Amino acid sequence: MKIILKINEEKNIKLSLFEGKREVDGLEWKDENSLSRVLLSNLDKLLQKNGVGLDKIASYNIISKVPQKWTTYRIADIALKTLKIGTSAR
Repeated sequence: MKIILKINEEKNIKLSLFEGKREVDGLEWKDENSLSRVLLSNLDKLLQKNGVGLDKIASYNIISKVPQKWTTYRIADIALKTLKIGTSAR
């Protein structure tokens, strides 16, 4: 399974759980400068709802329409790196 996090310029966030090319489930929200508080909570909700543990996540990807230097992108990247998701975690 794979986690994909999408961020756009309007601060809309979508966290999706994929199995192969099929999206299993997802959560969407508007970032109100609270990504550091909300991302891990929503990741936990998504995984629990689908009965998946972090050990079943092989990788993650951040798809962003904002530059990597934006705080929102950097917070997402650091949070997912810290979880050390899969062997391909960056």
